[in-house]
Amino acid sequence: MNEKSWLARSAAFFAGDSEPMAEAGAVAVIGLGRFGGSLALELAKHGVDVIGIDSDEAVVAEYADKLAFATRADATDEVVLRQLGIDEVSRVVIAIGSDLEASILAASRILKLGNRHIWAKAISETHAEILHQLGIRNVVRPENDMGRRLAHLIRGHISDFLPIDEDFVLARTTPPVRVSDVPLASLGVRAKYGVTIVAVKRAGGSTWDIADRDMTLYADDEILIAGHPREVEAFSELDKDTEG
Repeated sequence: MNEKSWLARSAAFFAGDSEPMAEAGAVAVIGLGRFGGSLALELAKHGVDVIGIDSDEAVVAEYADKLAFATRADATDEVVLRQLGIDEVSRVVIAIGSDLEASILAASRILKLGNRHIWAKAISETHAEILHQLGIRNVVRPENDMGRRLAHLIRGHISDFLPIDEDFVLARTTPPVRVSDVPLASLGVRAKYGVTIVAVKRAGGSTWDIADRDMTLYADDEILIAGHPREVEAFSELDKDTEG
């Protein structure tokens, strides 16, 4: 769906046409602050039709030419949400910043409309708990998640760190010396260290290859490992006791 068709549907909306503006595959981002705005732009960059919603007219104007559709609206108003077609979009992101009440009300209204494909930003543990109790499964805490990620990057030999769940992460690092120059089949990495080597990128290479048992790692390779955060961290630091 191109921008002109979105603008045409928005014009119909403000003229009183009840036809929903959402289409299959569209994502609504409610709250175009630092987190919501960045997310909306990144989705748009990847070809996703984004409906941007914010209560600030100046913010909406900033995104008017960058998203498929941007509007100033009250996301806690069920009638407005229905007219915007929020019940029909493929995903809704509630990225409202510090207004906890508005975030919770918006979540409640969207759930009432029947759309359960919701991602919601939480600004505290209590906020996250309330959103979960409402029935929202995907609750994110960007500042908290970034803090965890940065802590792992600072502490060890990890160059990237992606939490999948509380007890499972993916990390990008280099092979410890003790697992280098030997075929993976003879090392028993998973049994010995509790992690799985998922993929390998050779030094100077531009692509990743799925790791298999016959592969041999070298010290200047990069590897992608998966496992519990504690074990991933320990594996990435295996060489520290040999550093002078």
